[in-house]
Formats: sequence, structure tokens, C-alpha cells
Amino acid sequence: MNDMDLYMEKYLDHLAVMNFVPLTIKAHRHLLNRFRVFLEEMGIFEVAKVMPETLGDYQTAVSERVNLKGEPISPFTQNNNLKVVKAFFRFLVEENYLLSNPSRNLRYARRPKVLPRSFLTKEEMRRLLKAPDTQTALGYRDRTMLELMYSTGLRRAEVSNIMLADVDSQGGFLRVNRGKGRKDRVVPLGKIACGYVENYVKAVRPMLMGSKTHPFLFVTDRGNPCSNFVVGHVVKQYAAKAKLEKNVTPHTLRHTCATLMMKNRAHVRHIQELLGHELLSSTQVYTQVTIVDLKAEHRKYHPREREQG
Repeated sequence: MNDMDLYMEKYLDHLAVMNFVPLTIKAHRHLLNRFRVFLEEMGIFEVAKVMPETLGDYQTAVSERVNLKGEPISPFTQNNNLKVVKAFFRFLVEENYLLSNPSRNLRYARRPKVLPRSFLTKEEMRRLLKAPDTQTALGYRDRTMLELMYSTGLRRAEVSNIMLADVDSQGGFLRVNRGKGRKDRVVPLGKIACGYVENYVKAVRPMLMGSKTHPFLFVTDRGNPCSNFVVGHVVKQYAAKAKLEKNVTPHTLRHTCATLMMKNRAHVRHIQELLGHELLSSTQVYTQVTIVDLKAEHRKYHPREREQG
């Protein structure tokens, strides 16, 4: 008898009770289905028959997978597969469906340290901010959105979910509701961004809203809440208008905010709180981008750099 389906449903129901978002639950279902297929191919039809050696074989099988381009999947993707399996077995043990956890010693693939792919210089950021025509309602909305993203380093979805009540333009704070991992946080909002938000709320947003009523801060020309797609389109549109040669996305502004603060000697833990990173290691990658400044200092002061040939 194959009891994998039964325990999978119990686990997925548990995630729903724990308030995981539907997209996350769907991803866990997909990855557990892959694991079930692997077990069936190994002739294993009961979760109690899964041994540590079985999971070692599964890890090897995952590491040998390729993507649609025929390339090996990344360590990040490999680890996502393993994390779901480990979480599944941890649940089974905690709920007393299993006596021991066969995934306890399963190690994750080592992930290479990757620097942020793209961030803007201060001059490039100025060009981007000046690109919208603030004489129009949509242009002023877009400038406000860009200023807010640059000031706070918010993710795309966090921007589209901002409510009017979340912004304290007088105190210079912004509440982020249900950020990544469904965690709330409060972040500082710079004075220039505060000025744009205050003017937008008082004079521009009512023009765009018309007769509609809802609490979302950023709205379309028809008064509807701005979607994640609209936020991304705004950034892309003005990056092209500013003739920036880099691939600029909302995440680029997040990288830019963190990188330029780091260059100005901000403490890494403060940046961690601003970005809403659960782990400090996620933020410490920004300490490495200052190598650009180090290179300039090296070129300026190293005696060998002053010699010819």
C-alpha cells in the first residue's frame, strides 16, 4: 500500500493551518510528488521504509537533473528539493507518524557566494529618478514609486501591497505587511521620498482614483491597485527612458539601496533589518560589492600601479 499520498495531504493541510501562502503549498506539493515518483521507481511505497541511504540516493538523483536548457540545475534549486523533503519528514516525526527522521543528517549542496548581479551608481539612479514627467498624474505616481523603492529597498510585491495606513510621512516610517515569509516590519522612509508620498496622496492619488475606494497606496490610471506587473513595468519603462544599459528591475533598486548604503558605511545589521533578511548571511553579500572601491584605492596607492610596464 502506498501511504505517501495520505501523509502528503496531512503535511499540506498542516502548511495551510500554519498560514503558508497557497503558492508555497503548491510548490511543496509539486516537489513532494517528484519525491514520491522517485520512491516508486526505487520500489518503496511506504514512508516508514525510507532510509537515510534512500535519501542519499535521492540527493544524487536531484544533483544530476538538468533544466530546460540541458544545464545542471543550480545548488539553490537542489536545496529547495531537499528542504521540502526534510520538512516533510520532520513533520511526520513531530506528529508521531514516524519514530525516527531519516533526513536528519541530509546535508545541503554547497552554494557558491554570488554577488548581486546589477546595481546602479548614484548618477544612474539620479537619471532614473528624473525620467518620469512629474507634470502628469501618472508621472508623479511613478516618481513617487521609484523614490520609495530607492529609499526603502522594498521588494516588488511589498510595494504593490502598501496601504495608505502603512505610511507615516510625518514620522518618516513605512510599515511593510506580510513581506517575505509573511513577516511584518517597519522601515525608515527618507525625507525626499516622504515629500513625494505626501504630495501624491493629497493631490495625485485622488485624481487617479475617481469614484473608487480602496486602501492601496499605488493605483493605476483607472483607480485600481497597482499589480506586481505594473511595479515592474514602471521600473523597466523609465530605465529605458533614462537610457540605462543595465538590466534594471525592482530588485535592482533593492540592490542599489543596500549597496550604496554599505558604501556609505552603514552597519550590515541595519541593512539586514531594512531589507527584511532573516539571515545575516543574506545581507553580508553586500559587503563584497565594495571591492569596486577597493580596486580604485589599489590603483591609486599601490606602488606597482604607478610603474610603467
